Amino acid sequence: MILLADFGNTRVKVAVRGKDDSLKLIYSGPVDLDRMKRVVAGLPVDGGMWCSVREPDYLVREWMESLGMTQFTASTPIPIRNDYSSPRTLGMDRLAAAVGAWSMQPGNDILVVDAGTAVTFDLVSADGAYKGGNIAPGIELRFKALHEHTGALPLVSTEGETPLFGTDTATAIRSGVVNGIRHELYGFITRLSSTYPSLLVFLTGGDAGFFDIIGKSTTFAVPDLVLRGLARVVDFNEKQII
Repeated sequence: MILLADFGNTRVKVAVRGKDDSLKLIYSGPVDLDRMKRVVAGLPVDGGMWCSVREPDYLVREWMESLGMTQFTASTPIPIRNDYSSPRTLGMDRLAAAVGAWSMQPGNDILVVDAGTAVTFDLVSADGAYKGGNIAPGIELRFKALHEHTGALPLVSTEGETPLFGTDTATAIRSGVVNGIRHELYGFITRLSSTYPSLLVFLTGGDAGFFDIIGKSTTFAVPDLVLRGLARVVDFNEKQII
């Protein structure tokens, strides 16, 4: 059983992958070492891999290293080619998600959309090359920016109606943000589909549920895509050693 961990901007997801290749999420929440230790205690963990968008606390790192886990970095061998011009500045969660999508649908042009603190768009070509992508603010960041950088706009949340046009300030903000990101998704998919007619879209991230793009293309909703990618990287590196 291998242990996998995806440290995001606000939360961490921890999963185990058994011999039958099934992935089981065992923790999702704030980075709390004691809670993470409790959910892992007693499990027959034999190594694993983790990635992070920021440097974790040294005690967390020390604990993961004690379990035989390794960090996914720009120098880690992967089963796809990385054509990013500055690979060491690329978020490893983005690359892991790209690997995860490719491992599920190899030989296809793939767009990975990760809707979290930021909304990222990443392209993998049919010949197995990570080509790059785009980064935009996520829902909460846009809400906060409108509130903090204006004189009168309130801080709203995703709870409530999201009409095409708002009928008050709160619904106007919510509609502008949520529908705005939705149209960004449609726009990228439409533009890329003209170049890649058989484009497959993978949707992941904590806010993915707000963006229903089913029917706009061949779409796969995979909440644990980063963790799946990490598992594939572990497998790939084990084969290299053998």
